[in-house]
Amino acid sequence: MKMRNKKWLSLGLAAALALSLGGCGREADSVTTQAAESTAQETTTEEPGTLAAVTLPDFSEMPEQETEELPEGMMYSYFTGLPVTEEVGLRRPLAVMIDNEKAAMPQNGISSADVVYETPIEANEVRLEMIIQDYSGLERFGALRSARKYHPGIAYEFDAIFFHHGHSAYALPYLEDEHCPDIDGVTSKGYPATYEVDDHKAGHRTFSTPDLINDRIEDLGFRTNFRESFDYKFRFAQDEPNLLEDGTDANKVTIGFKQNQPWFEYDPSDGLYYRYAYGEPHIDQENGEQVAVKNLIIQYCHYHLEDDQNTKDLETTNGWNGLYITNGKAIPITWEKNEYWGNTHYYDANGEEIQLNPGKTWVCMVIPAMTGEVTME
Repeated sequence: MKMRNKKWLSLGLAAALALSLGGCGREADSVTTQAAESTAQETTTEEPGTLAAVTLPDFSEMPEQETEELPEGMMYSYFTGLPVTEEVGLRRPLAVMIDNEKAAMPQNGISSADVVYETPIEANEVRLEMIIQDYSGLERFGALRSARKYHPGIAYEFDAIFFHHGHSAYALPYLEDEHCPDIDGVTSKGYPATYEVDDHKAGHRTFSTPDLINDRIEDLGFRTNFRESFDYKFRFAQDEPNLLEDGTDANKVTIGFKQNQPWFEYDPSDGLYYRYAYGEPHIDQENGEQVAVKNLIIQYCHYHLEDDQNTKDLETTNGWNGLYITNGKAIPITWEKNEYWGNTHYYDANGEEIQLNPGKTWVCMVIPAMTGEVTME
């Protein structure tokens, strides 16, 4: 297990993207993104940075991604770009809502996820939605938690079966939509897909196992291979790594979520970003390993408050700014999603869809007013 305890000089670069398109050098600048909380039903207007306007391509006519030929029975994963068996690579994934509170630590299975989304919910809380294709080797995964209205839409981008333990009232119409193969651990008429463990605190003990969830998927008759219209989620740099040579240094990335105060530290020896949360390494109880990913995406989102004056509704279809971070560098990006049941695409400053480096990806959906300052060093 790799543990990191490096001391960093604060260079004060905010991930709020005051990145000049022509001046992304090795020296970091200092910017702070601060904005007042939005009132109910009022869309936020704070800008985490200014990017040149780009013309987005028509992704209905995107060219096929060229990849090196692999041995028979192997393919490149749609979600990591790494070689996997066709048995794994063509399997419909799970999208699982994971408890992210301190009392739920340590989590199980999070380091095995192909992609993880970290999303705001109520107050200063953030929750994890992990996308995992091969969960067969896990002893258990959890702790499980409830969904919000934008989580089914994220699951659909991966053609995933959505597994959660409860939901907000605002999420219900999306959970009942034909686009969402839904498994709810609370209102599932007594099926045994969840169970309570005794090594976590009360309120954070709901877990599942591969056998339990697979039995429920079979009982419900859910499709277990990709839909015919599924094309891709990410594009990957297969021929040579995407070094972001003109990017800004990003050796430590601090997101600024007030609940768990997470950050990522880059290790050039293996090219991975190692995650910390609640002031210590983020360890997966399943294997004792620190969570590490190849790619970080910061996706800035507008939002408004629901009628209860508390629940945040992230606007996932309007598009905005962000950052793509890999190999110790960061570049400004924009993102676009045409409809709720659609795919989010990420573009560089030239309007080209970004190519991720093969490996796992962590996406932070950030409301600048909620995170305060986001920094890179």
